[in-house]
Amino acid sequence: MTIRKFCAVGVCAVALTLSACESNGIGGMSESQTIGTGAGAAAGALAGYLITGGTTGTLIGAAAGALIGNRIGNHLEGDETKAAAHAAARAAEVPTGERVTWKKTGTFFGTSASGWASPTAAAYTDNSGRSCRNIHQEAEKDGKSYADDVTLCKEPAGWVPA
Repeated sequence: MTIRKFCAVGVCAVALTLSACESNGIGGMSESQTIGTGAGAAAGALAGYLITGGTTGTLIGAAAGALIGNRIGNHLEGDETKAAAHAAARAAEVPTGERVTWKKTGTFFGTSASGWASPTAAAYTDNSGRSCRNIHQEAEKDGKSYADDVTLCKEPAGWVPA
């Protein structure tokens, strides 16, 4: 295997590893942004190698693909409300006091909104027999802070507001 092919395979392997990451993503990115970045980098690296046959083309392709994939992943994640709702649902599954963070980035990678959700007490069973959690959420957008408390209960489709 030539050094060029080795570099191409290495970049693709790293990109695929990144694309498999879950939880809160990497570096504050959402799961969709992480997957988009990793998949974009892999596709860009492959395209760069096929076009140029060299390491430089492979690296430029990976960088361009990662950028495009990140933007697409950000768009597919939805708006800030959806990101906050996903964080609250994930928070219902973590130990009391642990924070689940979320961040939405704008066109030029600047944070447009961010926040966190955290369970405030242990799970309990409501009168309907559902497992429920009280969640505290905080968010910041345009320099303004917002806070809210919500109770989520587990249903077959997932965590829903009580």
